[in-house]
Formats: sequence, structure tokens, C-alpha cells
Amino acid sequence: MGFFVPGHTIQNLKYYKYQSEDRSIVTKLFLKPFWNTFVHVFPKWMAPNLITLCGLGFILVNMIVTLYYDPTLDQSKPRWVYLGNAIGLFLYQTFDGCDGVHARRTGQSSPLGELFDHSIDAINTTLSAYIFCSTLEIGYSYKMIYSQFAVLTNFYLSTWEEYHTHVLFLSEISGPVEGLLAIIMAYLLTGIFGPDLIWHTTLTSFEIKGKFYQFDTSDSVLVIFTLGLIMNCYSARRNVVDHYKREANDLKLDYVINDAMKGLFPYVIYVMTVIALIYVESAFIGFPFILSIGSTVAFVVGRIIVNHLTKQDYPMYNISMFIPTAQLIMYFILISITSNYTKESIIVALAWLGCGLSLGIHGLFLNEIIYEFTTYLDVYALTIKHPKYV
Repeated sequence: MGFFVPGHTIQNLKYYKYQSEDRSIVTKLFLKPFWNTFVHVFPKWMAPNLITLCGLGFILVNMIVTLYYDPTLDQSKPRWVYLGNAIGLFLYQTFDGCDGVHARRTGQSSPLGELFDHSIDAINTTLSAYIFCSTLEIGYSYKMIYSQFAVLTNFYLSTWEEYHTHVLFLSEISGPVEGLLAIIMAYLLTGIFGPDLIWHTTLTSFEIKGKFYQFDTSDSVLVIFTLGLIMNCYSARRNVVDHYKREANDLKLDYVINDAMKGLFPYVIYVMTVIALIYVESAFIGFPFILSIGSTVAFVVGRIIVNHLTKQDYPMYNISMFIPTAQLIMYFILISITSNYTKESIIVALAWLGCGLSLGIHGLFLNEIIYEFTTYLDVYALTIKHPKYV
């Protein structure tokens, strides 16, 4: 056995049972009927995980095109780029919705499928951040960091919640459904009317200590992100507390709830270390730094899912989360002891070093988990080994 699935814990996969609660009216009335029809596009010999991976391919194409026309994420692009982003994101959502339907259709539902689906969603969250922030034209800024963490925090909370309740909750208004549809609509409107009208229309202005500030439509998005984050924090905590009220006796109730809440501390500390790093030197904010944050959270979320599926303890310590702290320490050391390199070159080197480390750790994790799961379950990751057509 490997590092992330030690000993006999892999055997707990046999107790796997996927449970979800989707309260979205949009899903029930529109998306599920559409997915149940669209799924017939995929041949039965096609593995569900391959559908999930192909969906991510649309986001990769969108990101490459976006970065080609706007590497700094603060420039206008041809109208067709925004429209292409809308189409790509819609196809990603469609493929993501169809993979589960296709898995049941072909008799291929498995713990690997759940892990693969959530891991791809975690990767997409950061890749899509480049595209969305480019649409808002906010560049590599504090606003981008806030936007990224607002979305990643929601994803982390949902995974933490599923670990404890064993149920994936999607509320009446959720990110994977209404959130993605809202972003798709935003891309369409931007492509039709242009970014200046959609994102740079001043809504109000105000003065603070002699300085005038303008609040435009792009700033309103950050407000929406904040409200969504607050609602998700409340909902996730409520669902976990309600679960343990049903499962735990009165004597252990406070203990198990407090123990569950401890799982949020490592993430909060990680966010604080990132804030400390960019407060000391905002020049760290760039393509590799954003990718490093996304890869780190994707790795942590993946570990939570694996530990949930194999009934291990909650993963409180994850090495990738120490990368910002190491970067901050190395920054101060290198700035003080070397004069052969400029501050800018040191920052670039440390940013890419952190990116490489986070991607490497995440890659090692995925390689080990896919090997362990496919070996134990006797399945292939991207092809169907034992057809069980339903």
C-alpha cells in the first residue's frame, strides 16, 4: 500500500455508497432531462471517467485561448472569445452532469468515479478563475486572489461537509448548477455587449478619507461571491451539526461537533499564510502563484475524498499547505543575503518553485491513488475493463 492509502484501509472501498441530495429546481426541471437525453451521444464502450476528462478539455482550450489574447488578464478580447468561453463552460457542465448518468447506464459506478469527478472539478475551479478574471479584466491582483479563494473555499466546505455527513449536498442555489449557469450568461452578455458595458459601468461612487472610489459592476461580483460564501458556510456547518445530532448521543455531541470543526483550521491557516505572503510582496500574484494555490487546494480536497472513501481520519496535515510559509521565509533570507539577483527575479523563482512543488505533490498523489483504486477494484481509469451494460 502507498502513503495516502496505508494498510488495510483500501478494503473499505467495498462499503462505498454514493449519496447526494440535490435541491436545485433548475436541475430537476431542465438539466436532468437534458442530461438524460444528451448522454446517448456517448457510446457505451466509453468510460465515464473519460467523459469527465473530456469536459475538462473544453476548459483547457478556453484558458489557452484567453491567455493567448490576454496574458495579463486585464485586456479586452475579441467578442468570439467570450462566446467560446460560454460554450466551453456549458459543455463542461454538461459532460460533468452526464458522467454519472453514463456510469449508471453502463454499470460502472465506483469510488474511483467519485474521486475522479471531484478531482476534475477541483482542477477546473482554478483554471476557470483565469478565464473569469480575464473577463472581468481585474488582472493579477488582490481581487483575483479573493475571487479564487471565494470559490475554492466553497469547494473545500462542500468536501468537508460530505466527509462528515457522507452526503453531497447541493442547495437550491449551488455553484455547480446555478453558479455555472450565471457565469455562462455573463460570458454571453460580455460577448454580445462588450466588457466595458457589462463590467465597467459605475454603479456608485464614494469618498473615504479624501479618496474617491468607484463601485462598478465587476465589484458587484465580489459582493455576490461574499454573500454566496457566507450562505455556504452557514449551510455546511448546519448540515454537519444536524448530522451529528442524529448520529451521536448527547454525551458525545459537543465533542464530535468540535472535532469536526477542527478540520477547517488547516485551511484557514493556509489562507492566512497566503495573505501574509502577498501582503509582504504583492508581486507574487501571477500565473504560477494562482496555479500553485489551486493545485494545493485540489490536492487537499482529493485527500479528504480519499480518506472519506477509505474511512481514514480527516487529513489535518498536508505538506502543500506549507509552501506559502516556506516561500515567505526564503524570500526574506534571499533578499538579505544575496545581491547578485534582483528582487523581481527572486520572486519569480520562488513563485515557480512553489508552483512546481504543488503540482508535483498533487501529481504524485493522483498517480498513487489511481493505481491503488484501479488495482483493488479491478478496473481501468479511462476505459471499461468489465462491461456491465444496464
